[in-house]
Amino acid sequence: MNRRRLLGQHTLIDPTVVNAIVKAAELKGDEVVYEIGTGSGALTEQLCKAASSVISTEIDEKLYNAALSRLNYPNLILVKGDGFNIDVAFDVFVSSLPYRSSSRFIRWLLGKRFKRAVVLLQKDFVDKLLAEVGSKHYRAVSVLAQYAFNISPILSVPPTAFSPKPKVHSSVVVVTPKPNVDLSGEVVKTVYKLFALRKKKVSTALKILTKDVELGCLPQDLLVKRIAALTPSEAIGLAELLVKRYDRTL
Repeated sequence: MNRRRLLGQHTLIDPTVVNAIVKAAELKGDEVVYEIGTGSGALTEQLCKAASSVISTEIDEKLYNAALSRLNYPNLILVKGDGFNIDVAFDVFVSSLPYRSSSRFIRWLLGKRFKRAVVLLQKDFVDKLLAEVGSKHYRAVSVLAQYAFNISPILSVPPTAFSPKPKVHSSVVVVTPKPNVDLSGEVVKTVYKLFALRKKKVSTALKILTKDVELGCLPQDLLVKRIAALTPSEAIGLAELLVKRYDRTL
């Protein structure tokens, strides 16, 4: 199987979509832009024309070498490797992410300081990010995304915008951080643990996750709710309480 397919990579080739992404980034010319997935370099090239500095990473060696040969911009730094594992400060994040990296992207972004992100994601995943409380698509990633970010879909993208063509539609979304949100890794992990039991009542889920939980410290109306019925604030509050009370991730 083609390595790009194994990595979940579909290269964006539609210039209209590229231009829409760059426009949505609202670059003023003095920002540091970070891109994960250089790909063909079509998006990277336009970012270089609009930003003060662009740092672009590519994990695929052939694509990285091709970008090195083709892209010659003094404000561009190309890095070969996994962009999620590179420690870099940036103002704006822009990317056409491999579909398989979507959930990882949200968890990664939770630990970053940034002004704005414009990302091309699988439409089904965007629907999950924006899912209503209690709906079948409402998951841990929905809780984390809705609690920490403002997320606005701005453009629907058909399979014909990529090479090779994926079997699904995509969406461009703009993500901005909500103020005063600071989620520890322990809290994030605990939210995922809770939502692995999303159909259980809170009281039952807590008994499964930890034997020494004291249910009396929690409101009765919360205990009788199912995990999937918790609002983002309730789910985060419960996770923070558990981490603080037991000084560990569940």
